[in-house]
Amino acid sequence: MAIGILGPLNGVINQTVGQVLSSNLLTDAAGVVNKFVSSSFDAAGSVLQSVADLTKPEPPATPPVPPGP
Repeated sequence: MAIGILGPLNGVINQTVGQVLSSNLLTDAAGVVNKFVSSSFDAAGSVLQSVADLTKPEPPATPPVPPGP
């Protein structure tokens, strides 16, 4: 069922959509986006770990042991 309003563009649109579907472009694009999001969360996790390490409280100092008799 062709859309009549588009007239001569119907063939071009149909061919373009067919090529996109047959080339796995959507699957490849999804893989790229997935990798980008995964890498972004990995980087954020590394930054948060660094902040946690930098802000870790120091253990209390142990008092000096007096010399024995």
